[in-house]
Amino acid sequence: MVRKEGVAHITRQVAEQGLARLMMRLPATRATIRTAAASQPHFYELCGAYGEACAVLDRMRRDRSADPAIITEYEIICAEIEVDVIRILLGDQ
Repeated sequence: MVRKEGVAHITRQVAEQGLARLMMRLPATRATIRTAAASQPHFYELCGAYGEACAVLDRMRRDRSADPAIITEYEIICAEIEVDVIRILLGDQ
C-alpha cells in the first residue's frame, strides 16, 4: 500500500485502512485512488478520515445500544466522503 510520512491528523494505519475501504467501495477507480493517495497528501488524509468514520460506524452497528440517529449520521458522513473522493478524482475539487 501507499506510505506517507508526516500525516498530521491521522495514523498511517487508519489512512491505509480507509484507502483499502475506498478501493473496495469504488472498484472501478482503484488505480486512480491509489495514485491520488500516493501523490496528494490531502487525498491521503481524506482516506484516513474515511477509515476513521467507517471504523466508528462498524463499532456502532455492532453495539445494540447505539443511537440509530448517530448511526445514520455516520452513514451520511461516509457517503459524503465517497462523493468527495469521486469529485477529486474527476478533477472537480
